[in-house]
Amino acid sequence: MIVGRRLSWRIILRYTGLPVTLHVLFALAIIVGYRAYGASWLAVPALPITVLAAALGVLLAFRNNSAYDRWWEARTLWGGVVNWSRSFARQVLTLLPRPGTTQEEPLSEVELAAVPSRLLRTAVDRPGTVRGPRASDGAVRDRFGQARMPTDAKVSLEHIAVLETPPEEQRGIITKMVESITEDARELVYAQMGFVHALRCHLRRQDPLPEIVRFFRPAVIEALREEHNIPSAILLWMATRLRRIYGQVSDPQKVVFLHVTMDRTLSEMTNLLGACERIKNTPLPRQYDILLYVMTRAYLVLLPLGVVEELGWLMPIVTAIIAFLFIGLDAVGRDIETPFEDDVSDTPMTALSRTIEINLRQMLGETELPQPVQPQKGLLY
Repeated sequence: MIVGRRLSWRIILRYTGLPVTLHVLFALAIIVGYRAYGASWLAVPALPITVLAAALGVLLAFRNNSAYDRWWEARTLWGGVVNWSRSFARQVLTLLPRPGTTQEEPLSEVELAAVPSRLLRTAVDRPGTVRGPRASDGAVRDRFGQARMPTDAKVSLEHIAVLETPPEEQRGIITKMVESITEDARELVYAQMGFVHALRCHLRRQDPLPEIVRFFRPAVIEALREEHNIPSAILLWMATRLRRIYGQVSDPQKVVFLHVTMDRTLSEMTNLLGACERIKNTPLPRQYDILLYVMTRAYLVLLPLGVVEELGWLMPIVTAIIAFLFIGLDAVGRDIETPFEDDVSDTPMTALSRTIEINLRQMLGETELPQPVQPQKGLLY
């Protein structure tokens, strides 16, 4: 997305440089033939060209308004991704069972074999014993993609940390909440980060696995390799993991409350995914694109013929200005109608994904945070 105050001439010339140059050279050929060689037949009445310019302006305005609506809808959808990601993390960290509640027994091998897919088996199976609220089975990794140390490897560090731990009465509510984050909650929040990065890559037709490997256990990543729609598969994995967690709650009414609340959030993210895919996979009708392209070029070819008699040697300059205007409008409309192509005018999904990751990591109480994505030469990706 272009965020700089000034538009780069490199970008302008990229879209308009060659076609404008060709039309100016054509105008020069017309004026030379008309003035130097007396080819008076090169001059045509200006009235039809004026009418064509008016009709072309209406068509360009209609197409550009439709393209802008698609661009703005894409940005609105990603604003929803930001908000619902924060809401999901908040719900996971505040509504799910706290440490010390009754844990559900692991599934037997027979029950595990009945789970329909390899991905869902990774959501309901619990490899190993979770020891303490901060124990890690490899799902939680730092911002460099490295798995955190197992609990056993931290024993000496934890003994040292105890000496520096403030008394219980001096700890704030937020500190206590962070210390009591369960492994299930932490893994789900990381899965939400993975979903956001996977959605970005999915819309850009990029392989999402290298971007999300740091957010999931290796078994989950291997299962995701078999999926065609990885963001949708991640949402299914999250819903299955949540259903597993509901088994830790003994109150049926609370189970219903958790199910309704969390399912609404996951459904909203599914709707956002589907809406983004609709914009990605359904371009504007090609009739508008082809018609405008052909009519714009035809008008710019006829323009020198209609004004050569009145303007004389100034005609190439006028042609350059008008050609820049019409070609620029056509290029802008064609560019912003595809907001998920990782181009200069697209939705800044990389920056938004990083913002979500930073916010969710802070909710987990982490202090080693990635840096926000900064604009480069007035462009934010």
